[in-house]
Amino acid sequence: MSTPTSKKVTIQRKTVAPEAQAANFIHLYWDVAWYGVAYGSTLSFLAVFAARLGAAGWQIGLLSAGPALINALVTLPVGRWLENRALGQTVVKTAMWQRLGFFLMIPLPLLLPDPLKIWAALLLTLLMAIPGTALAIGFNALLATTVPPEARGRVVGRRNALLAGTIMLAFLLSGWLLDQLPFEWGYAAVFALGALGGGMSTYHLSRIQVPSIPQFQIRPLQDRAQPGRGIGLAGDAPQRMNITMRLWLRWRPTKGEWLSGISPRYWGVMLAFLLFHFTQLLPTALFPLFWVREVRLTDGEIGWINALFYLTMLLVSPLLEPLTRYTGSYRLTVVGSILLASYPLITALSYGLPLLLVTSVVGGIVWAILSGALVNRLLEVTPEDKRPSHLALYNLALNVATLSSTMLGPLLADVVGLREALFIIAALRIGSGLAMARWG
Repeated sequence: MSTPTSKKVTIQRKTVAPEAQAANFIHLYWDVAWYGVAYGSTLSFLAVFAARLGAAGWQIGLLSAGPALINALVTLPVGRWLENRALGQTVVKTAMWQRLGFFLMIPLPLLLPDPLKIWAALLLTLLMAIPGTALAIGFNALLATTVPPEARGRVVGRRNALLAGTIMLAFLLSGWLLDQLPFEWGYAAVFALGALGGGMSTYHLSRIQVPSIPQFQIRPLQDRAQPGRGIGLAGDAPQRMNITMRLWLRWRPTKGEWLSGISPRYWGVMLAFLLFHFTQLLPTALFPLFWVREVRLTDGEIGWINALFYLTMLLVSPLLEPLTRYTGSYRLTVVGSILLASYPLITALSYGLPLLLVTSVVGGIVWAILSGALVNRLLEVTPEDKRPSHLALYNLALNVATLSSTMLGPLLADVVGLREALFIIAALRIGSGLAMARWG
């Protein structure tokens, strides 16, 4: 990996004893398993909770746009604040502060009037995003530091499988609890489940022995947990790509360096990625609204939709590597971007649970391949010796797309209706896929 001065450096790795390293791996597995419980309960049902309380579309959009805005504003300052701090202690402390929000959400369904419940959920989500940004940055460095290169594929692969499995179980358990209990007590129980997951995940983080290092190892490890992120938006694109946050934190641009050396070709690639992420995230707030208000699903049925989506992703993800060898990242990205239109299209055609289950299978297949192909394609077209400045531009495009699309989606639905908005978004996704074919 290149440094901001484009010179190769060798990080002096300090390791822990083999027994401690084996224990670290066990704690990393338990950490992600419990985080999957938090993600599949509180984080994933928060938007549904707001929708059932009568939240406006823009309020649900703000559940995603708000943390994204905070992430964009504080990533660089937080990254520099982390540089001279003890890695293990800092990750644990930021995890404790971020996951305190899970515990504060437990009484929320029971104590406040409905309109205040919505605003309280929004406020807690925004406050959690501040330590969450530090947690996301610090955890990536912790993972790179405690897991040697020869073991990363195995450890990250097992973490991703555990994450998908516990998310599925938490989806099903949360949906069952919500169907069995009264509304207020059901969501209090689900938020308690999320607090349990967040608390236990933080406990296992605190047990990891971190060797001292001279600086953060900032590199993408494709660990899907991404702890510290915002709400778990169910649907075809539940994850934002945060690799740039980890690659350009140490970049110190000189005057005039920000845009220097970026070729017209790369500007075209960024335009394609901007259009892709815009259409990818445009229906973010619409899916929970559609499930609750158009199809009138129970929370248990919503749990089945999400669980099936993640099960499909888990089963199909191993195909990414052979497909990449056979077709290349460019073709996979183009075809996947166009096929991503199938999720809002089939959703818009749905009037009950059966077709929505088909939607989850199709969406899970497409996103399992596309999410990895996007990362690979981005790294392919980014000059290795100039990654910080180039990926800073990508980070800007991603944040612009996130902030605009998550708020414009509900406005579109207000004008034309939920079902009609999803048809329009499906057409826009096909258009962004063609832009990816032309410029990406």
